[in-house]
Amino acid sequence: MSDTNLLWSSFNAGELSPLMDGRTDQEKYFSGCKTLENFIPTVQGPVLRRGGTRYVGTTKDNGEAFFMTFEYSLDQSYVLEVGDAYMRFWVNRGQLMDPTPPDPYEIVTPWSLADLKTTDDVFSLRAVQAGEDMWIVHQGGTVKPQKLTRVGATNWTIDDVPFMYGPFEDVAPDSEITVTASATTGTGITLTADASLFRASDVGTTFYMELEKPDDVDPWEPDQNLGAVGIEVRYEGNFYELTNKNAAVKSGFTPPTALYGDVKDGKYSLTYLHSGYGMVRITGFTDDQHVTGDVVVAAVVGTQLPAQIAAGGTKRWARATFNDDDGWPTGVVFFRDRLAYVRNRKLCMSFVRLFDDFNRYDGPDVTKETALTLDITVDRADAIRWMAPTKALLLGYARGELAVKEQTPQSVFAADNAFTDPQTDYGSRYLEPLRVGEAVLFIQRAGRKLREMKYSYEIDRYVADDLTVLAEHILGPGVVDMDFAQEPDNLVWCALEDGTLAAMTYDRKRGVVSWARHALVDGAVKALACISSPDAKRDDLWLVVEREIAGATVRHVEYMEDPRLVETDVTAGFYVDSGLTYEGPLTTTITGLSHLEGEVVDILADGSPHAPQIVDGGSITLDRQAQVVHVGKGFASRMQTMRAEGGSEAGPAQTKRKSICELYLRVLNTIGGAAGPSFDRLDDLPGLDLTVPIGTPPELFSGDRNLVMPADFGTDGYVCVEQAQPLPMTLVSMTGRATVND
Repeated sequence: MSDTNLLWSSFNAGELSPLMDGRTDQEKYFSGCKTLENFIPTVQGPVLRRGGTRYVGTTKDNGEAFFMTFEYSLDQSYVLEVGDAYMRFWVNRGQLMDPTPPDPYEIVTPWSLADLKTTDDVFSLRAVQAGEDMWIVHQGGTVKPQKLTRVGATNWTIDDVPFMYGPFEDVAPDSEITVTASATTGTGITLTADASLFRASDVGTTFYMELEKPDDVDPWEPDQNLGAVGIEVRYEGNFYELTNKNAAVKSGFTPPTALYGDVKDGKYSLTYLHSGYGMVRITGFTDDQHVTGDVVVAAVVGTQLPAQIAAGGTKRWARATFNDDDGWPTGVVFFRDRLAYVRNRKLCMSFVRLFDDFNRYDGPDVTKETALTLDITVDRADAIRWMAPTKALLLGYARGELAVKEQTPQSVFAADNAFTDPQTDYGSRYLEPLRVGEAVLFIQRAGRKLREMKYSYEIDRYVADDLTVLAEHILGPGVVDMDFAQEPDNLVWCALEDGTLAAMTYDRKRGVVSWARHALVDGAVKALACISSPDAKRDDLWLVVEREIAGATVRHVEYMEDPRLVETDVTAGFYVDSGLTYEGPLTTTITGLSHLEGEVVDILADGSPHAPQIVDGGSITLDRQAQVVHVGKGFASRMQTMRAEGGSEAGPAQTKRKSICELYLRVLNTIGGAAGPSFDRLDDLPGLDLTVPIGTPPELFSGDRNLVMPADFGTDGYVCVEQAQPLPMTLVSMTGRATVND
């Protein structure tokens, strides 16, 4: 027999995989846990009990719903509830209400419930935001992209993205079909094809046409008699009408270059017409050879169609890239001041800073700012599943990841300087990735691994490390939703298919990648989102939680409360789920609890635990008066160490019979708690002051608690710590004395 001292100085390796049970050769073993549930590993080392979830309301009619975020600024952050053909709004930790009548404010959307989830139950909408506007696409490409705009606090609009100026398919060089326009300007003109061409799905899209022989128009030349008023001339791809001249005077020496309105060459007046092409917005379908539409008028497009298209037609035409037949975009992102859409393996990027303009030309020219389209080349026929902007534009598909970037770094990203470069071959799930610092975090195809994609200067490529390698079991059920809460703990929150939560504390610079499991008692998490709190001091985790209450399925909207509130006011500590708070005059009756009807609830009254009650008629009755009362579903926070290893006289203590006989727990801002060799053999931590009257708020304790452990000779040597009351706990470190049978 020998005595050995044990030290657990940190727990920020988080819960480790069962595959790590024997890896005492790894540093993470000694800061890892066999079980870590409802605790948050901190970057500094301690584990902090998570806050409870505060009940805010329910989804519309308690139906299925998903979350999106709209963050105009830190103090103007919204959670968008998206359900069956509707959208509602949550802001300032409450629901946005329409004052007349006082009902939840909502708008109608084009997405049915079936549209909102993939076969993996993953939310199917993708979005990017710029200021007051948000562009939203459907992952399946079956619904036209939408533009959501916040006009005012209770004035939101959502409309189809117009795609007025493209993108278009490439003009077919060998087309045999001629399209003729009935007029060059105006609305309600007719396009006629000499063979089958048009489809009903063309309605609402823009059709592109260009001149076959621009040289048929005489060029503008200086100091020349260009002809009669009304004649058309061209200069460097732009076409102008001569509107004023003196027959005895020749043209001037200033060439026309304007792309709108009138221009003078020094002697003649000319009006800009077009740049060799034009567009028609199709408004009606007659048959496969005839459609009606309106001529598109814009500065860089022109005021009319080329006259030759009305006179003799053109074989140089192209239909819209996105439409009901071929599909709509399945992804959207900002990159290099452009709005980028993807469908299958086609990437379309807008004009620089003109996010709804996909014209490939600025007048007649392809410039560094004009829109571009790239065909993504991959070795297998996979559609792009996500996009994320970093040093390059990263794309994920079912079997790998690639980057879109400049071919020549010394030149700007543009149509003549863009290419795709395959990077890694892990494959991705249909789930929006997270940008965290310099990394992009994405879920691997099976849904059970979180990978960190970062640029490596050593190999001049992106790498994608597995962040679950030490805890591969954590995401075992599969991830269906995730988001990042930066303040204050750098947490990646994941909703899993079984309704539980997983959280990863993430600080690569300090070597912290630690996982913990979280479970809401009798509740299944269906969606989550993180937004800044109203005071902008932390990021709130919002949840859609499915529960069975009084025999009915309900879906609560809840957010996770700040566990550090207790540090400034012991009565403010909130450690119950789906809970509410009464604050007012002394009372024994707490009402407004109908959302937990018939449920057993935990109670914290003026900072002290109260015996559990059953909600009856939406209320409970306390045994004593209180003025600050938190009521909700109780939960336990649990930590279990890895097998003790302090060595023995004969070498490692693994597999040797041992017993931890004395334990010191160093805690911070803690009240209560229990510890022992197993979760079914726990003893309360000492600290109850018998001189304090019942009902008096207990004081937070920071320091060491000593516990004599019951004899438990076995080969494991676990230590289990639990906080099952609605009270705070932060476990900083532990030391112990063990007897080892050599």
